[in-house]
Amino acid sequence: MMENQYLGIFDIDYGNKVWYLYGASSNEHRNLMPNYLLQWEGIKYAISQGKDMYDFRGVSGVLDESHPQYGLYRFKKGFNAEFTEFIGEIYLNFKPLTYKLYKISEKIFKKARGIVRKLKGEIK
Repeated sequence: MMENQYLGIFDIDYGNKVWYLYGASSNEHRNLMPNYLLQWEGIKYAISQGKDMYDFRGVSGVLDESHPQYGLYRFKKGFNAEFTEFIGEIYLNFKPLTYKLYKISEKIFKKARGIVRKLKGEIK
């Protein structure tokens, strides 16, 4: 069964920077590295707009090859990106019940999506 190729990035053009916000791609033809082309197009856009920087944004900060997100660091570093360490993030939960319901619904959705994909034969 042939799946569709989906890929894209979201950039924010603000001030003197273009900020890479989010990117994703499906698994089909991942070996062709389509995300490299998307990032290059983002960089070219930033240059065409006279921006000082194309900001790839964050990585985990753990630069150990055994870390699960090391690939993200390696991908961004492949563009000769400069690693700059900033203070971390803090998450304050102002609505604990709402957040708990959200996390439960997220788990239910993921399980239901997996069941539907199995029924459709998309996964084994």
